[in-house]
Amino acid sequence: MNKIKAFTLAEVLITLGVLGVVIAMTLPALIQKHKKIVIETRLKKFYTSINQAIQLSEAEHGNKIYWTPKDTDDFWENYLSKHLNYVDAEDYLVSGSSRKMKIVRFTDGSAVRLDIYFGENTDGDIILSTTGGHFLFCPEAKYCQEPYYSENYLTDRGKRNFTFGFWPNESNTYFKYHKNKGVEPYLAWWDGKEKSLYNSSKYGCNSTANRMYCAAVIQHNNWTIPKNYFTKKF
Repeated sequence: MNKIKAFTLAEVLITLGVLGVVIAMTLPALIQKHKKIVIETRLKKFYTSINQAIQLSEAEHGNKIYWTPKDTDDFWENYLSKHLNYVDAEDYLVSGSSRKMKIVRFTDGSAVRLDIYFGENTDGDIILSTTGGHFLFCPEAKYCQEPYYSENYLTDRGKRNFTFGFWPNESNTYFKYHKNKGVEPYLAWWDGKEKSLYNSSKYGCNSTANRMYCAAVIQHNNWTIPKNYFTKKF
């Protein structure tokens, strides 16, 4: 009679144990790789869709350098909202201020926080308006809810939130890389040197404080996070 060959219980348990160790060792790396791909994909998608919206709005309102929104809400309602596919939009009030931003959530799970610069007096009257400001993009929408300039908001720069700028009519030379352009990765005060995107003490992506240039670093690397990026954990 032929003998039936089978694994013993001990052999099965040993095999499962080995597989468990292998999975435990490789899973974190796979998760980080997936997060990295999600960030890269959503950054590029946001950049494309937001600038398509700007172009469509220009066809309706004329050259963006002549736009005159009075605040963030006006900019969103009259210049952007009809040209973007989004899930919802809500007001975001800066703590201790009457300054109001707008959080816009997209279908892929990302979001952007709009902050068009303006000033007002104690009566609430607008005394300063511009056509531009910051677009804080969050590959995961929940991170756009972080309190303005909180510790998490600052430490998450370049990991969970990325700064873009919109200053099409700004005459100050510090904003020359934004002049006559749409929504671009933040490049104010950039000296034009590639290494400064990483090492600038003011906004470099490798700095310990304001990593405002991180979106530009990724854009300059064909929308992929470079190997020498300041963090491997997202």
